[in-house]
Amino acid sequence: MRTRLTLAAAWGITLDISMNSFKHRLGKSLRGTAVGLILVLLAVRLGAADLRITDFTPATRLAAVNTPTNGVTTLLRADALTGPGQPVLNIFSSGPVSLVPAPGAGEAAFYRLLSAEFPPTAAGFTNLTLTWDTLTTIAGRGWSDYQPLSEWLPAFEGGYATNAELSRPHNAMGDLAGNVFIVDKEAHAIRKVTPEGRIWTVAGTGLAGNGLDVSTPATNVALNNPNGLYVLPEGTIYILDTDNGKIRRLDTNGLLATVVSTGGMMTPGRGLWVSRDEQKIYYVNGTNVCQWTPGGGSVVVASGSSDLGNLDVDPGGRVVFTDRGAHRVFRVETNGSLTSLAGNGTTSGGASGQSALLVGLYRVRGVCFLPHGGFFLATDNGSQIWYVDTAGIAWLFLNGGSGDGNHMGDGGYFRNAGPAISKPRAITLDPFGNLLITENDLGYVRRIRFIRHLTTPP
Repeated sequence: MRTRLTLAAAWGITLDISMNSFKHRLGKSLRGTAVGLILVLLAVRLGAADLRITDFTPATRLAAVNTPTNGVTTLLRADALTGPGQPVLNIFSSGPVSLVPAPGAGEAAFYRLLSAEFPPTAAGFTNLTLTWDTLTTIAGRGWSDYQPLSEWLPAFEGGYATNAELSRPHNAMGDLAGNVFIVDKEAHAIRKVTPEGRIWTVAGTGLAGNGLDVSTPATNVALNNPNGLYVLPEGTIYILDTDNGKIRRLDTNGLLATVVSTGGMMTPGRGLWVSRDEQKIYYVNGTNVCQWTPGGGSVVVASGSSDLGNLDVDPGGRVVFTDRGAHRVFRVETNGSLTSLAGNGTTSGGASGQSALLVGLYRVRGVCFLPHGGFFLATDNGSQIWYVDTAGIAWLFLNGGSGDGNHMGDGGYFRNAGPAISKPRAITLDPFGNLLITENDLGYVRRIRFIRHLTTPP
């Protein structure tokens, strides 16, 4: 049986949908009253009326096709047929997508899809900025005295992460369980922030040292100024144990073992990336970008940089790294040559909406790719987050202030007026699309929620 539903007001879409999936999902709720009925609605993006839902399975999973190939699809939920709807889920889309609705407390839920594309234009950048919403602090209280010393106290263990003192953290990444892992550099440890906001030590003893290389409970292994990490979605963590010159692997059972040993300190050492199959590692060692494979060991893939920052791998599999001393961003080509992607080589100049090669990226440090090929950059002394689109145009995504004191904006839209951040040293994308920003020597980790920002109901 197929039923054509004509929806009104803000939800004014005609939808041709099979009722068989509703019966399969709801069973007896379709007989008599519609208590518990979940009605799926369809939104049409401008210029693409063929965006549509193709399935509604027993597991309440929505399947949709004709979503943007370079953008995001948003699921909205309403308690009434006339709306307004509120966003409950975002997903980057480059083809058919599958979404799991978030059931509400009411007897009925009405769903709608919206989508937005990210073309390399001013309008595309606006769509991008509306893809993320609230800025919050998820770890750190900012009481550090700027000294290269451990600020960690036993009382912080298991407490709320925003009450804990971090010791010049250098990176943060998330896993599929909703945990966020932090490199707490000067405290010689790795912390975990749970979805409930509690903080725990998962690696390191809290004292500088060179722990065992063989598989050992991670909190019994001494680290020495760890300066980078990489988290795989299921929770395996790779740690750049900088001053020990090692890359260590922390498995999901809490055991730590050394994978790579360079035989000396990896100063400055920040960047680290690991393939999903764990068969390739890219890392920073001094002025070199290196690649490690199980059969080939470590080889240098790029050398001669000034002061290396972080690195990431683009959708084409090429390494992109920041050189904060040169105020530039480079891509390593397959033949080993370097292509400059961003930065004019100085601390100032250029403006939002211009070529990324004209913009001054003051000690650029963080780099993070989106699935479609655009990427974010974090400038340490510049206190800014830039977005570089697929045409190489730079757009100012999040503005900050000089020094370490500009820390504000929690609970509001991340682009509200005012310098919300200062001296970001890393930016990453968690498995849910949230942006994680590791911020300044006072020791904060911020999160920008990956959900559509709506100034007015759709």
